[in-house]
Amino acid sequence: MQLAPLIPLLLLPFALIFFVVIFPLWGTALGVLGLLLLAARGVDWLLKKLGVDAFGGIVSGLRRAFRWVLTFAGFTERKK
Repeated sequence: MQLAPLIPLLLLPFALIFFVVIFPLWGTALGVLGLLLLAARGVDWLLKKLGVDAFGGIVSGLRRAFRWVLTFAGFTERKK
């Protein structure tokens, strides 16, 4: 029990790596994919009004990629 106060100090490098490196990259990836998905949905909506259905696959692929990044590569949905 005397070594218990050292546990936070031992875990500090892992916390720093997560919050300084991984979390900002995850947020940036969500932002970029979100903007791409929004733009693709807009172009898809416009093309559907013109009678062309060419962007359906792109929108579904971007939606799937956005969901994958949002759930930490499916980590949060593995128990389902």
